[in-house]
Amino acid sequence: MEKRYDLKIEDITKNYEQLKKDFKWELDLSKHLVALNYVIQDKEVDSEYIKAFNKEIKERTGMFSPFRGNMQFAIAGLLTAEYDDPSSQLETMLRYQDTLKSVGFKQSTYLPTALYALLKCDEMSPNMLAERAKGVYDDMKKNHPFLTSGDDYALAILLANSGRDPQVLERYYSAMSSEGFSKANGLQMLSHILSFSERDVQSTVKRCVQIKRTLKENKLNITSDYYPAIGLMTLLDDENDELLNALVETSNTLRSQKGYKWLGKGMNVMIASALIASEYVKEKETSLMTTSLQVSIQSIIAAQQAAMIAAVSASTAVAASS
Repeated sequence: MEKRYDLKIEDITKNYEQLKKDFKWELDLSKHLVALNYVIQDKEVDSEYIKAFNKEIKERTGMFSPFRGNMQFAIAGLLTAEYDDPSSQLETMLRYQDTLKSVGFKQSTYLPTALYALLKCDEMSPNMLAERAKGVYDDMKKNHPFLTSGDDYALAILLANSGRDPQVLERYYSAMSSEGFSKANGLQMLSHILSFSERDVQSTVKRCVQIKRTLKENKLNITSDYYPAIGLMTLLDDENDELLNALVETSNTLRSQKGYKWLGKGMNVMIASALIASEYVKEKETSLMTTSLQVSIQSIIAAQQAAMIAAVSASTAVAASS
């Protein structure tokens, strides 16, 4: 495995151990993902800084705000890792909240990630983008009423901003299901991610199938919940065996680390794909990779993380009420 990925794994485990020590009551998955975000941004965790901003989020939002609960720590980690001025970014997100709600997006655990996606988009006015995104979301809902929910908000915004044809989502969904991918919410999110590909549908599907097969051959077969990790890798350079080898080796190395072996194959593949994709974007900043695709990859990583946290939060709430 490349030395840089070894170093990234050292950094992510170091960050996680620090967060585990300083944030005992936060969701363990959130700590793993905050650790990941800091590594993606080439930063060491600053627990006091995160605590101060976490407190600021609490002071600036109401008791029933979607920014509260398990998402509060996750958003604090996301914004403090990426921005030097997280307070101004939070202010913008809170202002955009009414914009999204005015067009019909509901207040939910996923709304902060949708607001983060909106923050990253500057191709058109927030109001116009929100309206277009709601149209994209409604099309998703029409085609897959039982699969479409708040976890699709962020991708709907990114799709609206990119100008992609919403019909291509269905082409990918059908193509991937015919290749043996399970019809589930993970497949819908995968089809959304693949729609950002700058290649034709046939070659994109071929690459996606190759990645899935390689994972299976290396005993890293994953459930549909983690299909988005395959989609993320598919957006990167075509037919690049080095990237696939890095995915397998990084996933396996993560599984051997203290605190990561019990996450499961799927989560380790997801974290590995995020590390590799973020490094790839940094390398290609001055190449032919478009800025919109770079931004989309960053936001897709955040959206996938939010979906994981929200799913765990929901299952925890159900368990607590039983």
